[in-house]
Amino acid sequence: MKNVAREVIITVLLALVIFMGIQTVAYNYEVSGQSMETNLHNGQFVMTNKIAYWFDHPQRGDIVVYYSNRVNHHVIHRVVGLPGERVAIKSGDVYIDGEKLEEPYIRDSSRSIPSQMVPEGQYYIVGDNRNVTSWEIVPEEDIVGNAWFCYWPMSEWGSIPNYSW
Repeated sequence: MKNVAREVIITVLLALVIFMGIQTVAYNYEVSGQSMETNLHNGQFVMTNKIAYWFDHPQRGDIVVYYSNRVNHHVIHRVVGLPGERVAIKSGDVYIDGEKLEEPYIRDSSRSIPSQMVPEGQYYIVGDNRNVTSWEIVPEEDIVGNAWFCYWPMSEWGSIPNYSW
């Protein structure tokens, strides 16, 4: 009987260690709303790499999950502006320091957002569906990680469409 109890305790502890290890490096997130259409859809579940920014900084084109103080919950959007840059959206096109950013993942956007300077240590983040999305300037410490893999629904299974320039 002692051997059975010992085996159960070891199994439970091992499962707990594995669970805690996964939670340290990964974050599960359910896409909510249409702000990332046509790249991510409402109801998709994505895995976020929490260690992606332990040794590096977010890059333009990264799809990130971050905590939004504006809505008091986590949001998934794309990084378009880096610290020290002036960002504007004119008729759906993003301009970085006056230069138009080529964004092949954007479709049919006509929205304009006034020019803003991105402070040091912060990032300009906006959804891909510019006609219905919001934008925010987000401190790096509020970014949970880089969305890298969709695991549900199975028909959408695969890597997340991050884009680098």
